[in-house]
Amino acid sequence: MAVAATLFLLAGAAPATAACEAFTGVVEAFNAGDEAKARAFAAAAGTANCRAGERTLIGRIASLTVFNRITTAVGNGEKLSDHQALLEELQTQYGGPWQVLDALGDLARDRKDYEQAARLYQLALEDSANETLTPDWMAPDAQYILRLDRLASEMRLAAPRPVQLAMRGGCKISFRGVKIKKKSTPVRYVFGTADFTPEGEEAAKDLAECLKAVKPASIRLIGHTDSIGSTEANYTLSLARAETLKAYLSSVGYAGAIATEGRGEDQPFKPDDASAYDTEMLNQLNRRVEVDVE
Repeated sequence: MAVAATLFLLAGAAPATAACEAFTGVVEAFNAGDEAKARAFAAAAGTANCRAGERTLIGRIASLTVFNRITTAVGNGEKLSDHQALLEELQTQYGGPWQVLDALGDLARDRKDYEQAARLYQLALEDSANETLTPDWMAPDAQYILRLDRLASEMRLAAPRPVQLAMRGGCKISFRGVKIKKKSTPVRYVFGTADFTPEGEEAAKDLAECLKAVKPASIRLIGHTDSIGSTEANYTLSLARAETLKAYLSSVGYAGAIATEGRGEDQPFKPDDASAYDTEMLNQLNRRVEVDVE
């Protein structure tokens, strides 16, 4: 069971008072740890003199008030899974914040629902980067942003079906000033060949759409393999797979320069918790092409 990734937030770090009274009230309820009042202010915000963005943020603060209590309970020895229903309720009712999505991602990963975990970690990453809904006092630090990206990438590689690189619009390579230079893609190939599987082609299409959105001037595709087969054959195969992806991206309209490189089995993927996977799944994580945005 993975340890829940949670953050305590200092009550004194609440945002400045806004125009609507419900916003002021929910901040005070958050500081006091009063869940009932926080939820009440969130419910009243729809009829109060609050702008749409303020109403959404009020809901996020109410959700975070509840989340802090869950964090304390887990820190005192309770299981995060015991709070799954409440976390799901917070996601449904308030849409976040990223801390709730991150915790739900941990739970999905623990039950080996890698597809759902990939979506939740990606949503947490994108939510954390929304500076309107996630003001600085609520935001993760740089290391946690990198953790969210790493886990989202790992879950995409482990998922049986392709999961989009972005859940809410165009792809990003910078989150709150933290640059994500390298992405591991879940492009799958027929075993022992450089031919896409149907799932691999779908993932390659998703990557192409991201590159069209981001428009980097150049990228480097770095192929990796598992350790099955000879070292020499794996070098050749890893480069061939990177070349196949290069040809595809060029054919569908990516106009930047593409360099390719094969690393074979030399740089195995480093999962967050290798003990969670069997040998076949570890091999699947190792079969990847990394996109290095130069």
